[in-house]
Amino acid sequence: MDADESFLNQRSLIMDVMRQLDDLLNANRMDTGTKGKEEKKPEVDISEGVTDTSFVVFFRDIRKKSSRHFKKIQKSSNTNQITCMRQIDTSPKDRAEARRDREVVADSFRRLGNEEYRRTNFEKAIYYYSKAIQYVSDSPVLYCNRALAKIKKRDFKQALFDLDYVIFKLDPLHLKAWLYRAGALARLNNEAESNIAISNARLFNRAPKDQKYIEYFLEKLKTEF
Repeated sequence: MDADESFLNQRSLIMDVMRQLDDLLNANRMDTGTKGKEEKKPEVDISEGVTDTSFVVFFRDIRKKSSRHFKKIQKSSNTNQITCMRQIDTSPKDRAEARRDREVVADSFRRLGNEEYRRTNFEKAIYYYSKAIQYVSDSPVLYCNRALAKIKKRDFKQALFDLDYVIFKLDPLHLKAWLYRAGALARLNNEAESNIAISNARLFNRAPKDQKYIEYFLEKLKTEF
């Protein structure tokens, strides 16, 4: 063997350090009351089998690690995946049928609200309209009906919340939403904004029947609204 290859027969300093660390670890376990519970594993020289022509190490010390944390994460991931797949698996037909079912319930509450409105039980009417909105939350008619009941209760500011939601979120051209908004603002002595609402109602609804309804509403606004 050449002098340059003499390191192959020498003990590795790294191996000496690793053995010292193992000795310290075992000593700590004995100090904490684990003496007798664990036996020191026989020392394995990982350089065994290394020759001048073979540098492959065939043994590797793999310490057992707890897989409890991994299993917990995996279970959570599977649960989320199942929930996601259930949502994906819902077909457009199923969603349409569910929508129709909700609309049937919402319409029933709307009819109850209309009946209470005719009886001038505006608080109950608001309650039923709100129940209907819980089932169908994107119906301008339901919000306008509830706003009108609030206006009858002289709760103009709360009515504006419903009307603004219709105009700015659902249907910016909705005729009754603009007219009811004009009426609520007029009762709050905000004539400028009320006139703007009336102008928008005329601008966005130019059909003859709509223009006729606007004039009818403005006459009614002077006395009954």
